[in-house]
Amino acid sequence: MKKLVSICCILIVSMQSYAQIKGFYDGNTYFEEEVNRNPPLKKSNQLSLYFGLSNYLGDLGGNNGMGKKFFYDNNLKKRTFFYGVSFTHYRKEAIGIRFNYSSGKIAGSDQDAAYQSTTDDAYNRYKRNLDFQSKISEGSILLEVFPFKFIPYKHALHQWNFQPYLMIGLGIYSFNPQGSYFDEISDDYVWVDLQPLRTEGQGMKEYPNRKPYKLSQSNMPFGFGLKYNMSDKTSIGFEFVGRKLFTDYLDDVSEKYIDPSLFPTYLSAENAEIAQIIHNKSNVIDPDHPYGVGDIRGNPKNNDFYYSFNLKFSIRISKVKNVTRMFKKKIYKYDNDEICY
Repeated sequence: MKKLVSICCILIVSMQSYAQIKGFYDGNTYFEEEVNRNPPLKKSNQLSLYFGLSNYLGDLGGNNGMGKKFFYDNNLKKRTFFYGVSFTHYRKEAIGIRFNYSSGKIAGSDQDAAYQSTTDDAYNRYKRNLDFQSKISEGSILLEVFPFKFIPYKHALHQWNFQPYLMIGLGIYSFNPQGSYFDEISDDYVWVDLQPLRTEGQGMKEYPNRKPYKLSQSNMPFGFGLKYNMSDKTSIGFEFVGRKLFTDYLDDVSEKYIDPSLFPTYLSAENAEIAQIIHNKSNVIDPDHPYGVGDIRGNPKNNDFYYSFNLKFSIRISKVKNVTRMFKKKIYKYDNDEICY
């Protein structure tokens, strides 16, 4: 009995002490802001310069055998390059909005088509004997995504200096395909603009389905890269950027050979003479069996494509801004001057 009385006394004293410490609850609910203990979100701006090899996939040139799709027909004999500059705004380190300008050159030639004999399918391209070169200027906006940055901050991959990324966007580019022919007067090869020559009957009433192509068009750049952070402000990277195009006339080759007697009707005397020479140069390779009207000159089923491999150097041009994440914590207010009984 004495033990029970002692325990009750201890409980009563403890309750009074607790009430004296906590005070009197006034019945209202209050809120106060607390900083989230997770790492802050980061925003920054970055300026990049890049340079690299460029190449084209289309109707001209290619590897041995019959023409294949995409990289299976890739030929790297032409040494062309791209260079450019970009401005990227990063949010949360995982997503970047990139404004990009690039310029460079692409080229292709049937002389690069590798064949084993005249019965080889690649010989048909070699015999066609067409070539082209074109300067490219391109402006685009791309979305960059860094997958490892979506992993929780404490994970090693999130903080890794090597960061892979993916990109996709929309762009506008300009091009101007040129072809060459041998000028006997100058005793040298001459490059001329191909689009005004209507080499495949573009805009001629005899070929109503062949419309003139524009030298400025839209494209869809996409690719991937690997970025290495050398310091808090600088990084280097390697990236591949391909461009999905909506034309098959990047190289001025797409359809079948037309009747060359139509050129004087639609062109000036000088351009008509050049067009008759340059639209069909197969007679230079095989004078006895040149290609004729209606023979296959290109494949209109597949649009052209160009790409670049870039070495990229970047520097942060703004301070990293920490976006502090706040939340409200529910608390209860007590009046410590009063004692609860």
